[in-house]
Amino acid sequence: MQQSEVISTVKSTAPILATHGEAITKLFYKKLFANHPELQNTFNMVNQVDGKGEQARALADSVFKYASYIDQLDELGPMVKRIAHKHASLAVAPEHYPIVGKFLLEAIAEHLHLDPSDPVITAWGIAYGQLADIFVVTEEQIYTDNSKKHGGWRGFRAFEISKIEAESHDIKSFYLTPQDGKAIASFSAGQYVGVKIETPAGSYDHIRQYSLSAAPGEDFYRITVKGEANNAQFPGQVSNYLHTLKVGDIVFLQPPTGEFVLQDNDRSITFIAGGVGITPLMSMLLSKIKNGDKLEHVRFIQCCRDADHHVMKNTLETLAQRHGFTYKVAYELSEGADHKGYLTKQTLSQWLPDLNADVYFCGPRPFMGALNEMLQAIGFEESQLHHEVFGPTTPLN
Repeated sequence: MQQSEVISTVKSTAPILATHGEAITKLFYKKLFANHPELQNTFNMVNQVDGKGEQARALADSVFKYASYIDQLDELGPMVKRIAHKHASLAVAPEHYPIVGKFLLEAIAEHLHLDPSDPVITAWGIAYGQLADIFVVTEEQIYTDNSKKHGGWRGFRAFEISKIEAESHDIKSFYLTPQDGKAIASFSAGQYVGVKIETPAGSYDHIRQYSLSAAPGEDFYRITVKGEANNAQFPGQVSNYLHTLKVGDIVFLQPPTGEFVLQDNDRSITFIAGGVGITPLMSMLLSKIKNGDKLEHVRFIQCCRDADHHVMKNTLETLAQRHGFTYKVAYELSEGADHKGYLTKQTLSQWLPDLNADVYFCGPRPFMGALNEMLQAIGFEESQLHHEVFGPTTPLN
């Protein structure tokens, strides 16, 4: 099949993927894990649960976007980089791609009632192979770059918990130092690490991504983790397990990675955190302080359920007084903050007078979706808004 035929066939079937993509990808994951259960060591199985299904939606969105831009691959650069960094945190390897391709094509054919030799399946097989090659090259560059850094490495490395701090009634910070006593790689504020644990009740490894919450350049990494014990439907298996660990226990880390980092420009900065979404923003703030940057034009807005859920309250109040940045707090359910209830356009307009600022925000997906809409409604351009999604990357709105 000629490349022009591949492009034409894939683009013409893009609307089908938009309609049936989530159903196809759910079938794909069912086939994948039935035939290769060892891949449960790599994938977050909570995202496969019926009723959540975030991974299926994320994959469907990515496949649809690829189909739409197959003749304009430069447009896919940001998506490819974002996903490649997530893959690197999971130790995705080149040999995984043929396995994924086989069952994705089977799922497309089965759901759409197509023969495996149908030209649509042939075209998608060629297109998938081209996309897989792009990811393999991009991910290998990430692995290589991380291994060449001073203190860098490749694969999972053992880290010991050297200190644990309670940040609120359900959030703890874990200070992690390398078990081998050697140097660790620096990172860009806002990045995350892949954390692997083996739970006593589990038959496979669990890997999750946690943002680094301290400034770069220390001799430790810090992750700040919320225990999800109150979520009966989707309990935080890894986060709850981490909350049972003690100083001296071991976890395994991939090198820091991720694309959610401070932009290199002269704009003033606003940080807006929802709950434990404060973690990458705290690293960004601490990085600027460590670099000696002036902070009078920095604004930090923190949204919490109430005073009991106010993460790093004393630390942020002290830093604001010492370094002169504007610090505002909103409590959803109680008094005692600068605002009670959800953020509104009116409140944001009052707190954010500089519409030329870059805004970095992170928190629960509904929080970020509403915030994204309000920020654009009061005058911020989409190019000024930067966010991090915990879990599979799907559109905010």
